[in-house]
Amino acid sequence: MNTIKNKKILIDISGNTIQVIATQFFGLLIFYFTSKYLSKEEFGEYNWSIALGFTIISIASLGLDLVYVKRIASGYDRVQTIGIHFFHSIVVSLLFLAIVFLSLKLFPEFKSNHPFFLIVFLNICLINIANSFKLGLNGLDSYLKLAIIAVLTNLLKFIFLIFLYITNHFYIYEIIYFFIISSVVEMILGYLFLSKLINIKIKPLYRLKEYKSFILESLPQLGVVIFDSALSRIDVILLGILTTSIITAEYSFVYKVYELSKLPILIIGPILLTRFSKIFNGKNEILESKKNAIDFLFKIELAIVMIIPIILISIWTPVVDYFTNNKYGEINEVSYWILSACVPLVCIVNFLWTLGFVQGQLKKIMYITLVVSIINIFLNLLLIHLYGGIGSAISFLISTLLQVLLYYKLINQTQIQLNLKSCLITFSIAIFSVIISKQITSSFIVLGILSISIYLLLLLFTKQINILRLKQLIKN
Repeated sequence: MNTIKNKKILIDISGNTIQVIATQFFGLLIFYFTSKYLSKEEFGEYNWSIALGFTIISIASLGLDLVYVKRIASGYDRVQTIGIHFFHSIVVSLLFLAIVFLSLKLFPEFKSNHPFFLIVFLNICLINIANSFKLGLNGLDSYLKLAIIAVLTNLLKFIFLIFLYITNHFYIYEIIYFFIISSVVEMILGYLFLSKLINIKIKPLYRLKEYKSFILESLPQLGVVIFDSALSRIDVILLGILTTSIITAEYSFVYKVYELSKLPILIIGPILLTRFSKIFNGKNEILESKKNAIDFLFKIELAIVMIIPIILISIWTPVVDYFTNNKYGEINEVSYWILSACVPLVCIVNFLWTLGFVQGQLKKIMYITLVVSIINIFLNLLLIHLYGGIGSAISFLISTLLQVLLYYKLINQTQIQLNLKSCLITFSIAIFSVIISKQITSSFIVLGILSISIYLLLLLFTKQINILRLKQLIKN
């Protein structure tokens, strides 16, 4: 039985790994082309529009998304849950698209300052509808189908970009129009895969009683979504308002790289959510084997999550400046150092958040996110004025550290507990590896290899990575 479960975990990780790596790989290529060949003004304005648009849609989701995944994973009526969420996604997208359209008509000055916000928001609305199907697939542990969608749609985007570049039509409007086509393809694929999986054609369902029940269950999560949006995107939005599009472009670049640095969290995070949902769905005490499996997954995630920041800290300025024609390297070095420190902290937050979410501690999560978001907004208003993009990075680091402390203090860990000692050891090893390597060599290539080598050796020496256990899990 344990062998079957271990194989299922590995299959899920493999499928989700393909999905995340494909998304991030092609996303990185797309990001590279747009950051390098668009002007800083256009690149900054595009990222500001993305940040504002996704914030609007995230708040309009009413917190249903995660409850939706939890319901599907926990065995609720799938057809009804999927249909209601599909209905909500369509209504929200059309409603807010109409609001944005009317706002641009009523406030022409906003339209002149943000000329392509409407078409960016149209693309976000299509992504929102497609996401309804992808979340359904996630709740059903259908990670291989999600991987197929990710590979095909992101490959399509990249082919479009290459076509525009080769034909000398690499302009912001053309790029957005092609992204819209890709989002439509993503929506169609998601619909077809999910319909086939549940053996019925998905239709938007409006069932008032069930819809109200869905929303009421999600309301505590709505507060989390609102303030989490403030925590994750308010820096870019405020930079666009308080500074120039050039500063916004520079920070958007480094923040995007920071997001790419969280790759292992994106791979294991959704799997932890579905695993936790299934474990805590039962009323019996959690088996020790299940606790050990979760602990093992988290240790691996935490160990791996530091690798990308260690490498990028070692090679940042020469490599980034080389690939971006000296646009985003040296000017963003300090900002990346600061943001990279958030990567392991976010890993801990994700673990504790998932633990709290599946145990129904939504009010505590909402209060934590509320406090942290308010502090983050205040710090951004203060530090952006003093330090620009670096001020936003400092604000994010302080807020993330506070978030860790509050989650660790308030989330119930009686059944599954965070191994804080292991976290501190891994962090210390990562910092030590970079510091000692910088004392040995100044060559960025040697520095990157040396720092990772020291890091991995020390993880093995301190038994933070158990090779025998990893081999056993793979073998089984």
